[in-house]
Order: sequence, then structure tokens, then C-alpha cells
Amino acid sequence: MRKPILIAVFLAMTLLVGCHTKTTSTPPARSKSSVPRDTTKKILADDSKIWLSKKQLLSQQTSRGLSEQITVSNITQQTAPKQWQMIKGQLTNQSVSYQPISFKKWQHDSRRSLIKSYQKTLHLITVAQANTALKKLGANFKISHLSDFIFLETKTGQVTINQGFIAKGNQLYAISTQYRDSNEPTTFNRGQLFTSHKIAANPTAKPVTLNHLNGTWIAADTTTSANDTGKMMVKDGFLYQQRYDSLERSAIQDLSQYSLMTLNQNTTYAAQKRAAAQADYELTPKSIASGDSIGYLYLFMNDHVLLRIGAGQTTSYQKTDSQLAASDLSQTNQIIFKQLDQQKPGEAASTITVKAGPAVVGMSKSLKYITDATAGQITKDIVISDIQNGQISIASESAQ
Repeated sequence: MRKPILIAVFLAMTLLVGCHTKTTSTPPARSKSSVPRDTTKKILADDSKIWLSKKQLLSQQTSRGLSEQITVSNITQQTAPKQWQMIKGQLTNQSVSYQPISFKKWQHDSRRSLIKSYQKTLHLITVAQANTALKKLGANFKISHLSDFIFLETKTGQVTINQGFIAKGNQLYAISTQYRDSNEPTTFNRGQLFTSHKIAANPTAKPVTLNHLNGTWIAADTTTSANDTGKMMVKDGFLYQQRYDSLERSAIQDLSQYSLMTLNQNTTYAAQKRAAAQADYELTPKSIASGDSIGYLYLFMNDHVLLRIGAGQTTSYQKTDSQLAASDLSQTNQIIFKQLDQQKPGEAASTITVKAGPAVVGMSKSLKYITDATAGQITKDIVISDIQNGQISIASESAQ
């Protein structure tokens, strides 16, 4: 009787030992993200794309941490959203270039300049919080570890971005991965969705020389008004147009005259480049372009096609004549513009307004709308009293 019992006990112990060995010998592998880091790097390496912000996630943060009540807001392109673009292997935003780094390096570099007491107030989000944010932004995948994200820092290694990036298809997700303790309720940016926009989906502008642009340009499909005559005049590097009682001019800029570094660091150029991309055109360091006081971008595609981009529309102008009618750009106005440019170094005559009295000239610091944020801002009014033998006489000047 004892022998069968002993055999049964032995078998039971053998099974227990076998089960223990099976379950502990090899720990389960961590599941991988459906979007590997190399995929994100490959997608972002395409320098023919520009990434525009479409959605943003916001939630409240209290002393207890981040609230799971997340608000999704759509970002209209008119609000000049943040954008990313790959330029010569560097992901660039607002003229600042960043390089990808690992999660481990990002953790180290984002904290190294902080005192220990401050470091204790910083917290990483959880994987669950990251996946919630991704889902809210419309992602159809999950991550399994924060290291699935790509992190960024400046080339000098002194500034890191407080977000992790992951891309799939034409979607780029930027998830805030770190937050600081807050005693007072505050709004926290949980993340953003960027969508890629193919640059130069439409024909790219061909290089032309400024003297080939002189003439009259007409937008045949425009409904004319006092504010928009559907007509542009080009002469000797300036774009002229009539608005109400004023003749306005702006400089036509050959961007090939600027260094690539200068353009990439210019926030006004970046905004104009974004405006072109939104219309499926490309503003490049080889483009010839202009702007105006309303905010339109004028892109010369060649010596007979001009595009006006802005306000959600693209208007095409055709050069109909290489000459200018005196009724469109009079000799008198040309003299006023030219002589004031000569007499007022560091200033430029921007507008000529004629109502009941003499001509009033609005002076600006710059007419270069593509690269100067102050272009067209009137700083001084000059009243012209007379023109005799091709010479202007100034009646008065008043600062604005």
C-alpha cells in the first residue's frame, strides 16, 4: 500500500518541478511597437515633405498629476502652426535644426543642467498615457516602451525637445513625454499630430531674371474691386498694385542672392515657405518672389506666369504686355518713388496716396516681404508739394 503512495508523491513533485522550470527559464519578450524607430527615421528623412500641425491634445494638470480628460483641438493653417521639415539631414523647426537621439541620451541630456531638487519634480508619462494620446490623435497602433519614440536635441546638444516622435504613413505624432509637478491647476500640452505635405506637388518655378518680368500682369478670373483690381505692374525689380486711393509697391526678391543659412534662419521666409506649401507649391532658395501689406505671397513661376497665394486661394496672373500704361504707373509716381529712395537712405517709399490734396507718400524701413517682418509698415508720411523739372519738393514730414 505504501509503495503506490510513494510513487504518486514522486510523480507529483516531478510535475511541479517541471512546471516551475518551464515558466521561469525564459522570461517573455517585450512586445514591439508596430512602428519601429527605423521606420520613423526613414519617413522623416524625406526632404520633399513639410509637416504641418493639424491637431493638438490638451488636458488639465493638478497636484495629483495629469488628468485623463483630454481635449482634441483642430489647428487651422491660418494660425501659422508649428511645422517640421527635413533640411540636409536635420529636422528643422523655426529655423532651428535638431538631430535624433536615443531615449537614454534624451533622459540624461534633458536633466543634466537641472539641480537635484528640480529633477525630483519631473516625471515621465506612462506607456498607457502615451498610447491614450496616440489613440486620441487617431493612431491605429500602440507603443510598448517610451524608447519606441525618437527624441530630438539641437546639434550642439544643449536643448532637447520635451516630446517623443513616431511616424506612420503621412502622420507624425509628437507626444509630450515629461511633465513637472504643479501645485496649481494648469493646461498641459499632451501632444500634436502633424501631417505631411508634399512640396512641389504642382510645377516648380523656373529661374528667371528680374528684367524679364517688366510689364503688365492680369488675373483674368478675378472679380475686380477697389481693393483688388486684378492687375499687377512690374518694373525694375518692384511689384506695383492699386488699392483704393493708394499705389503700393513691394520689392521682388531673387532668393538666390541669399545664402542658404541666412534663409533657413529667417522666420519670415519660413512663414512664406509654409504658405506656398499649403497651396502645393514650393518657395525655394532659387525662387523669385514678392509680398504685400495684406499678406499675400507672389511667386513668379516663369517670365509669363505669376501666382498670388493667400487667404486659402491661389490666383494666376498672366503677363499680357511687356510695357506699362501711363494710367497704371505714371511717370510722376515713378519719379516720386525713385527720388525718395535716394533722398532717404535706410528708408523706402512704400505707398503713394492721392485724394483731394497733394500726394502723400508712406515710408517704410523695408519692402522685402519675403525676408523682413517689418516690410511695408508705414513709419513716416511725406507730403509732396510739387514736382518741377523732374525734381520733387517736400511740404512736410510726420512720423507715424
